[in-house]
This record gives sequence, structure tokens and C-alpha cells, in this order.
Amino acid sequence: MADQHDSSVPTRSTYRRQCLGLQAAAVAGLIAGCSELGSDDTGSENGIDDETDANDSEDSSDDTDGDESHPASFDATVSVDPDERNDREVPETLFGRFAEHYGDHEIYPGIYAEHVTNTAFVAWGQVQPDSPSHVYGFDQVGEYDGVPFPWEPLGDAAFELPETGGVRGLEDWDSDGGWPDVGQEPRNAHQRLTLEDETAGLRQQIPLPDWRTLSYEFAISARSDEIDTLEVRLTAPDGDELANETVDGLAGEWQRFEDIALTLEAESGSQLEGGAQGDFASPYGEYVLEIVAEGTGTLDLDWASLLPADAVNGKFNPTTIDLMDDRNVSLLKWPGGNVTSTYKWENGVGPVEDRPIRPNVVWNGLDPNLMGTAEYVEFCKLTDVEPTITVGVTVEDTDREFQPPMPITPEDAANWVEYCNGDTDTEYGALRAEHGYEEPFDIEVWEVGNEVWGEWQAGGTHDGEAFAERALEFIEAMTAVDDSITVIPDGLDPMYGDADLPEPDDWNDALFDIVGDKMDGIGMHRYNWGIRDGDPGSVEEWKADNDADALDYNEVLVSFPTQFGQLVEETAERAAAEYGLKDLEFVIGEWGLYPTVTPGDPWPGMPTMAGASYVAGMFNAFIRQSDRLRRASHTHLPVRMFPPEHIDHPANPNPLLPVGYTLSLYATVFDDERTWEVIDASVDGMTRDLPETGVRIREQADVSYVDVTAIATPDTDAYCAFLTNRNLRSDADVTLEVPDAFDGTDASVVVQRPTDDPHELQDGVGDAPDAWYEWDDLESYAVDEQELAIENGHLTLSLDPAAVARVRLE
Repeated sequence: MADQHDSSVPTRSTYRRQCLGLQAAAVAGLIAGCSELGSDDTGSENGIDDETDANDSEDSSDDTDGDESHPASFDATVSVDPDERNDREVPETLFGRFAEHYGDHEIYPGIYAEHVTNTAFVAWGQVQPDSPSHVYGFDQVGEYDGVPFPWEPLGDAAFELPETGGVRGLEDWDSDGGWPDVGQEPRNAHQRLTLEDETAGLRQQIPLPDWRTLSYEFAISARSDEIDTLEVRLTAPDGDELANETVDGLAGEWQRFEDIALTLEAESGSQLEGGAQGDFASPYGEYVLEIVAEGTGTLDLDWASLLPADAVNGKFNPTTIDLMDDRNVSLLKWPGGNVTSTYKWENGVGPVEDRPIRPNVVWNGLDPNLMGTAEYVEFCKLTDVEPTITVGVTVEDTDREFQPPMPITPEDAANWVEYCNGDTDTEYGALRAEHGYEEPFDIEVWEVGNEVWGEWQAGGTHDGEAFAERALEFIEAMTAVDDSITVIPDGLDPMYGDADLPEPDDWNDALFDIVGDKMDGIGMHRYNWGIRDGDPGSVEEWKADNDADALDYNEVLVSFPTQFGQLVEETAERAAAEYGLKDLEFVIGEWGLYPTVTPGDPWPGMPTMAGASYVAGMFNAFIRQSDRLRRASHTHLPVRMFPPEHIDHPANPNPLLPVGYTLSLYATVFDDERTWEVIDASVDGMTRDLPETGVRIREQADVSYVDVTAIATPDTDAYCAFLTNRNLRSDADVTLEVPDAFDGTDASVVVQRPTDDPHELQDGVGDAPDAWYEWDDLESYAVDEQELAIENGHLTLSLDPAAVARVRLE
């Protein structure tokens, strides 16, 4: 076997944020560190208004037994004042999601339901070693002369990849930067087989949503002078044939064969498993797609496709649509992400057959450009979300070696705006109409630049003034086309103190000074890693310096959102005081918790209730700051389609992860036409100090364990409070004051609580086909709902460690 992927790229291109930076968590023994803390009690039976015993949690350095510093429970009182409120409506766009052409099947089939990978049989784009961003790794598939990954040969025919003459292929990809050399000229590569009185073909291992449908539609382009028939099969991994169809009428010229129905007689009996735990069972069945010919002659194949028969509008994944609707996702940021620094929008418009294949030089693999601008807009309409497009930026005359194959200029961005929003009498509005879309797409929100300050970003810079000047050029060009759009340049989180990043205040001040009131707001990303390998010190040194243990460390990470709200407020105040920008708005384009822990310590990531408490805290901070923080996009979509088998960190796509329910708990409050405003809420109760932790969390004293935000309608005929207990050892007995108008009424209370240890992973899914992503087959957490009476203006409830609660009054 020979290497068919191209890894000719400098070491520096192994990006720090590979797989969303989850490599920060992929330390030896991580999964062992997710083991139970040894809790003996599950807390209250329903988590509501119930006296409970402590969770007898323990870790390597602490034994909680109701001592003074870690009591079995503690009291907290929440006071609210409806007369103290923000008069600006809380926007539902705080509960957005971020989608990127990222690999690991997030776009294909996560949004666009194409299940074939490498549809056009071209060289696989591989920039990072060992991780192909595909559900099956190199060790499961193999690499073969004359057959591109992830296709595999069947039989003993001669296989080759002619670089010209195909139907769809790689676009021109010339670069003087450190990108892989995947073709200096356009290459319409295709797959060629030469048979000598034999049966031979190709196969590809494919997971399919067989819990949802047994019917699939196949398409392929083919030509042959000597062979006039193909057989297309779906088999089980053991070779049992489950569906087949014959394709007749091949000739010497390319023909497109579509609507080839493959209906499974039964499910394969093999369920896809993967992820770091190795035993995470997804609902997807494992299959093999086979394309087989018999006889003597030369056969050329290109542009294969396999779509489920239930794809919405013939192209979109119905599961993702259901999940986004169920959680009331309100905004979808696209196309990235790091991908934006090399994304040329023109490649994703017009007839699909005319769109080039592009190597994904950021995250590995290939982008067939099936999911382009029109498809994104169509998907946003189907899911009733606000579209937000991020435009890449190439900063000219920088010393950064990483450069995109083709620079992204202000003119490119302006043309994209015109294509989306221009009338048909404009050049690009007319092009949109030519592509079948007479009416403008009316995209309002545009972000300019993605992490331009990061060394991993193609065409970026560490020079804040250089970026600000370039951002101003983009903004002026884009608003000259449509002055109604909202344009958000790329800022820098004030506590991103990483040694390889510019000084955040200098970066933001350059934007405030140079762009000034021509920008409609500032964008920021916030990822919490904890203390990573490259940071000063280590988690163990932090514990020793702070007389702390593993749970202290996790509590600091989970409690950080309170500090984030302060950082936003401080940045807004400085922009107003020093630069006169009194109405500056914030967009948090990406955020998430991907914690590094010491091997053997509990891990508070997204599959845990500790991670859900962090998410609740961020939502609370967003709501409290919503007079200026107007949009946010959590990384990533509600579900990523498959758990890749070849990587060593948690990548579970499980829609039952606790953070998914937490999103729903918050976002569904905003699914009607009601106006909600933030009202004053304060907590009197147990606090903890946050020591300086890594380079992204500063010291902060007296941070409340119980975090709360409260909202009400303008006339206070409806009220809602969101709470979370960020103490990972002790229950919180909370007395919640409610507005006088609701005394004597009943409150609708929902509590999401851990069933045992707040660091326990949610691995399982429900029973397919009906309940695999419904909240009725939970392991690590439970959801309790009750109607409770308000007495004397108070409501009492008990919150287990890391529990999240919502209290609604009408």
C-alpha cells in the first residue's frame, strides 16, 4: 500500500486548535480521570424542595464529610427587584450555534445529508498527521495505490487516478505558504479501473441512519466503451448483501445516473461505536457501499452520491433540523471558524456540478462545496434561525508565513454581500438570479475575520493596528454595497493572555481607535482550557500553590462565567470612556469549555453535569449583559453525526449530552413573541475565591456558588429565573424571592440534576427509532418537573452539585 494523502506541510500547521482544541483534554489517562468520585447518595429524590444528605464525594486529595469548608449543604437566598431592570429586550440570538466545515462529518452529513466521503475520487487533503477527520481512520480503511482515501479496492483490477477528464475535481490550488501541494492546476481527477475478465470495483465503509430510514438514493457518473453495466450494493460489514441495484447503459461518454434506489431489506446488525470511551453506541448502523463491474475493459467513475430518502428538500439532515427545533436554536454562524481564512464564497454558488472540490487545508479532508451560500440560507429558513456569515480576512504585508492560497480581500467580501443582498440590477445580484434566486437573501449580520490574531490563522497578523486598518477597508467596502448590514470585526477576549497572542487591550484599542463608530460591535471568542501543557506551571503546581484539590480546580473553571460577564462590562466601559463608543455591542462567535485535567482527576467537560453548570453560567452572564451582548454561538451544532473512532479524546455526538438539555431549558423560554427584560437579582450565600488559573482566568474573590439571572415581561405578568449550583461537593438550599404580584400562584419548576457524581459521563442514547434523542433514557442526569406554590413571596428548592434550574411564573 502507498500513501494517497498529502501531508507535505510544516510542523507548525498542526494547529493548536485541532479538533476544537480538544487535544488540550487528550492527555494520558484522561478517561480514567472521568471515573466516579465515589458518591454514596444521589441527593434529593426530585431535586425540588426536599431535604437531602450530602454527596459524599471524594478525590485524591479531599474527603467531604460535612466539614466547615465543604458542608453537606449550604443556604442561599436570591433577591429580585422588578423595578430595577434593563429596558432593552433580551434577544433570543444569545442561544445560537456555530457550524464549521470542520471535518468529522459536521457539515456532511450533519447538515447536508451526503453520506459519501470524497465524492469525486480526488487526492485526500491531509495536513495533520494521523487524524483524517473521518469516521473511520487510516487503520480501519488502509491506503492504496490508485485509490484515494477513504475508498478501498475490490478485486484485482488495475486502479489509477487520471488527473484530467473527470466530471468534478479539485480547483486550482497554488500557494506560496505552508499549505499542502494538492495540485497546482485544476484537476478533474476520477477513478479508473481496468478489468481483465474479472469482477472488481470499489467500496467505502459508511454509517447510515437506519433507525430513521431504510431507503437511500444513489447517483454516479460513469463511462466505458467495453462495460455497459454496474452493480451498486449496500452490505453489512460482514459482507451480507442488504440492497442492490443494477445500472445499465454505460457508454464511451460520461453519463449521469441518478435516483438509483437502494432499499435495505433489514438493518445491518452492526451499530457504530467510537469516541474516547470506545463503547459509545451511536444509533447509526454500519454499512459498506460497493460499486462493482464485471468483464473486460476500462471503467471510469466520478461524482458518487448517497442521500437518505428522507432528506429534507432532497438534501438536508432531518435529525439536525429536529434537534435545532427542539432546542430552539436561534442563530447559526457559518462557514467557520478557521475555515473562513481560506474559504472562497464563489466556489459554493451556482450549479453543484460546476462547483470545485477544495481540500480542507485547516481540518483535513475535502469539501465538495455542496453546502454553499444558497444551501446555508435555505437551511436557516427551514430551521427558523438568524444567519450569520463570517468573512475571512487576509491582512496584507504581514510577516506571517501562513498565507491562504488566494487572498481574501475587501472586494471579495463586498461581492459576497452583493450576491446575498443586492438587487438583480447589480452584477452579483444578477448572478444570484441567474442561479435561480430572484429575491435577495437579506443577510443582516456579517463578522469580519476569525481569530486573525492567532498564529494558526492563514493571512492573519499579530499587529492590531494592521488588522484594524484592514477591517476598516472591509467594513467600508461591504457597507458601500448595503449600508443596512451589521458588521462585526474580530476582537480579542481581554483575558486571552497566551504568550503567543498579542496584548488583548492593544488589539481591541486599535479597533476602537481606527475603526471607531464605523463598526457595529466587536466579536470575541471564549474557550476555557484550564491550565494547558504550554501554559506556565501545571495543574498539580496550581493545587499546591493554592492548597487546593481537583474539585477546587474544576469549581474555578465552572465558576468562570461570572468573570466573563465582568470582562465584557469592563471592555464596554473602556470603549465608551476612552473612545466615545457608548453603544458598543458584543458578539461571542465561539465559546465552550474544553478542560485540561491531571490524569486520574475528574473531568468537567460537556458530557457531564459539571459542564452543563458552566454552560448555564455562560447563559446567565450573556443574559445579564444583554443590553450590550446581543449574539452568541456555542460550539458546535446540537449534534455531530458520528463519534470518530480514530481519536483519543471525547468527541461524542450524543444529543443527550447534558449541555444539550441546558440549551433547551434556556432557549425555549424565548420561542414565542413575548418580550423579556433583565431584572435585578442578587445572591446571599456561600462563595469561593478564584485564584489565577492558567492564562485566561484572573484572580477574583467572593464568587457566589449559586449563580442566578432573572427576567420578566415589561408589565411583569410573567417572570423567569435561571439558577445553577457551581459547588461540586455540596447541595444548595435556595430560597428564591419572587415579585409580589405572584404571591399565592404556582411556579413551574424544572431541575436538571446529576443522578450521582456531577462528573459522570452521559454515554447512552435512547431507543431508536423513536426516542434516541429524547430526554427519557438518561444516565448521568435526571430532569424533574413540578408545580410548586409560592408562599409569602418565596419558593424553596434544593440544588444538587452542578444542578441547573428554571423557575417560571405566569
